Amino acid sequence: MAIFLCLIVVVAAVIFVISRPSGSKPPLKIGIFYYVWYNPAWEFSWNTLKIVDQPVLGFYNSSDPEIIRHHLLSMTGLCIDFAVISWLGNYDDYGRFTDNAAKQVFKIEDEMTFENGEESMSKLKFIIMVEPFNKSGSSYNYEEIYEHIYSEFVEPYPSIYYNDSKPLICFFNNENLTDNGNIPLDARFSKPVLVGSSDSVQWIYTDLNSSIDFSRVPYANETSVTPRFDTSHIQGRPVSIIDPDLTQGIYDREWENATHLLENGKINTILITSWNEFPERTAIEPHYDATATNKDPGYLYNKTKDHINQIRQARACAHFTVSVDPMRVVTVPNTVNGKTGLICRFIGTPKDLELLGIAELLDMSKVFPCNSHLETQSESVKSCAKNLGGAAVQR
Repeated sequence: MAIFLCLIVVVAAVIFVISRPSGSKPPLKIGIFYYVWYNPAWEFSWNTLKIVDQPVLGFYNSSDPEIIRHHLLSMTGLCIDFAVISWLGNYDDYGRFTDNAAKQVFKIEDEMTFENGEESMSKLKFIIMVEPFNKSGSSYNYEEIYEHIYSEFVEPYPSIYYNDSKPLICFFNNENLTDNGNIPLDARFSKPVLVGSSDSVQWIYTDLNSSIDFSRVPYANETSVTPRFDTSHIQGRPVSIIDPDLTQGIYDREWENATHLLENGKINTILITSWNEFPERTAIEPHYDATATNKDPGYLYNKTKDHINQIRQARACAHFTVSVDPMRVVTVPNTVNGKTGLICRFIGTPKDLELLGIAELLDMSKVFPCNSHLETQSESVKSCAKNLGGAAVQR
């Protein structure tokens, strides 16, 4: 094992990968809130009196496999790690719909992950977020909630999000559901994370319209980024309108704040609010916007992607260089020097190189695309190796 300084002499025609040692920085996790409650068969679902923006995919059904597949591919294109799926119980038609749609998301992600018999490098993980679905105000049966999520999501699907070696579950903060911070625990799960916009939560849903005491932010090493907030079309809700035409630079400032917190070691999780919460107009899913000055349907999606790429690159994602000349000197880029503490690991042999075409070799000489799964040493080696056409030896 060798530490990179400024340059490396390759003494054999081999493939090397440069990766950041584990422990140099805590892994960054980026997630997004994902809503699976849309059903065009219900008049209230896509009610155009409360929803003024139209998705590029049309007024879709959240349980449609093709819609889900399209969503997951688009999310993967953002280079995020996980999605928080809104879940509204299993006790009425509305709740059962979200329950079934959530299962479809897990199922389709697993199908996509193992397509062609090969494991994908950039698979998403999912967290179920229990919403305050009991409108009667009566108490919740937490034992049933935990059991349902464990048996219907954790046990059948590998794409559940784990924290401290246990599956993670979220609850949206509500006086009836979470009693402002108090909630029963289940030993099978890691400690639940409360989500919302009050002082009782661990993960902030949005800071654009909240009663948060910002003197204690971040709450649990997390912050949120939200493009705008607009409840002016939702009947019965207090009116809050923040940057409706997306000209005030709110979203850029949200990302700048997240970057600042990240650089100062205050957070390791960024949550995007949201993929498709259209009533509150926080959606970054490509859509035809009713009020935005920029009419590009992908405006917020592409802006999100750009910000994520900038953050990933700034955290020195994995980079590798290839030499096919036994005596060639390989120069490490200025951005990858001895100060970063990067390590070179052997992951291939001359025979592996013989199996690759010239186009693949040239492509391998480029900077490896930023990927959240490359932030720990072991994953870096394995993931980069898969990208090299399987030319790898497992450690």
